[in-house]
Amino acid sequence: MSEAHHDSDDARRDSPWHATHDADELIDVAHDASAGDVATRIEDMPAADGASVMSNISVERAAQVAEYLDPDTAGNILAEMDATLAASVITDMGAPEASLVLAAMDPDDRVDILDHLPQELHDQLVLELSPEDAAEVRDLEQYAPDSAGGIMTTQVTALAEGYNVEEAIAELRRISEELEQMFYVYVVDQRRHLVGVLSMRDLILAKPARRLNEIMRGNVASVPATMDQEEVARIMRRYGYLAMPVVDARNRLVGLITVDDVVDVLEEEATEDLQRLFGAGAEERLTSAWHFSFRKRVGWLIVNLGTAFLAAAVVGLFESTITKLAILAAYMPIVAGTGGNASAQAMSVSIRGISLGKVDRKLMLHVIRRELIVGLLTGLVIGTITAVIAFVFHASEMTGKQTLALGAVVFVALLTNHTLACVSGAGIPFVMKRLGFDPAQSATIFATTVTDVAGFFTLLGLAYLAMGWLTGG
Repeated sequence: MSEAHHDSDDARRDSPWHATHDADELIDVAHDASAGDVATRIEDMPAADGASVMSNISVERAAQVAEYLDPDTAGNILAEMDATLAASVITDMGAPEASLVLAAMDPDDRVDILDHLPQELHDQLVLELSPEDAAEVRDLEQYAPDSAGGIMTTQVTALAEGYNVEEAIAELRRISEELEQMFYVYVVDQRRHLVGVLSMRDLILAKPARRLNEIMRGNVASVPATMDQEEVARIMRRYGYLAMPVVDARNRLVGLITVDDVVDVLEEEATEDLQRLFGAGAEERLTSAWHFSFRKRVGWLIVNLGTAFLAAAVVGLFESTITKLAILAAYMPIVAGTGGNASAQAMSVSIRGISLGKVDRKLMLHVIRRELIVGLLTGLVIGTITAVIAFVFHASEMTGKQTLALGAVVFVALLTNHTLACVSGAGIPFVMKRLGFDPAQSATIFATTVTDVAGFFTLLGLAYLAMGWLTGG
C-alpha cells in the first residue's frame, strides 16, 4: 500500500508541482498526476485538506490514492470525508487494503463508513478485521445511527474504583500509548457501572495509597446510548463539555462522545434542516444516486403542486377582473413574493427555535404576538413604498382618482399579506411539529400557500370591489 513512499527525491523534484501543499492547488493538478504523486503530496497535509482533495477527484482515482497511502494516513483522511463518499472510495479499493484502512480508524468513524457499504462487502470487510475490532463494530451497530450510541466511540478511559493512585497512574501511562486523546478519566465499579470522574490535578496530588473512590467526583453527567444525537449536541454545547460518557440502560459505561463528534452532528443537522426547508431529503448528499434523490423529493413536490393549483384557482375566480384591469397582473407577484419572503424570515426563526428544543405553548404565543406586530409594521412600510411607486409610475396613463385607488388596493393587499405571512410563517412550523411532521420539510409548502392564496385573493378581491374607481367608471 505504500509504494508512493519509494518515489525518489529526483522524481519529486522533476514533478512540475513538487512544492504544492495547498489543497486547492493540488486539486487542480491531481486529475493529471499519478496516484502515487497525489498520495505523496497528501501525506504532508492535514487530514482535512487531504479529505478535500480526495472529495474533489473521481472515486476511482481517490481509491488508487488511498491504496498508496499508509493505512493510518488513509484512515484519518477518509474519516474527514462525507461517509457516503468515503464508502464509495472503500468500495473501489481492494478488500485487503480497505480492511487495513478501516482497522486504522476510530471505531465510530469505521462504523459510519461500514453503514454505507453494500451488505455483502460490509460483511466481507468486517471478517477481515481483528476479532476485537469486529466486536466493536457489532457493538456500535446495535444503536441507531442518529443516537448517542451511534456517534460514540468505544475508546473511553475508565479505571476500576478499587485502584489506588499509584496503580491508576501506571495504568494511565499504559493506556496513553494506545489512545491518542484522553479527555476525561472515568471511574467504574466491578460491573462497569459509571460511578465517577477523576480530576488529573486530584490524581497527581493524592497520596499513592489512596483509592480512586476516595478522590473521584461522583454524580458525573452522562447520556443514555439511546438519546438522540441532537439532544446530546445541545447538552454538550450548553455546558461546554469536551466529552460526554455514554451509558446503557443499566448505567454501564459503553462509550464516549467527543466535541468533534458534536461539531459533526451540528453540521449534519443544519444541512438536513436546510435541505428539508426546500423539500429535499435530509439524507441526500452530492454523491447520492439519482433514484434516491427522486424518491426523497417527489412526494413533497406533488403536495406543492396541489397547493399551487389552489393558488391558481383563486386567480381563476377573478379572471374577469384581471381582464378588465390587466395592470393587476404586474402587482400579483409583488404581493405574493414579498409576503413569501416575510413568511420565510419568520419561519426560519421558529424552525431554529424548534431545532434547539425551545418548544412550548407560552413561547409560541409570544412568537405569534411578536410576528403580528412585525407583520403590521413591515406591511405598512412595504405597502406605502409600493403605493407611492404605483401612484407615480401610472400617473401618465391613469387619472388621479384611478392611481389613488390602485395605490390603496396595493397598500391594503401588502399590509394584509405581510401580517398573515409573518403570523403563518411563525405558527405553521409549530403546528406541523404538533401534527408529527418535520417542520423544516413541510412548513415551507403550506406557508407559501398561505401567502400566495391570501395575497392573490386580497389584491384581486379588493380590485373587484374598487373596480369602479380603478376603471374610472
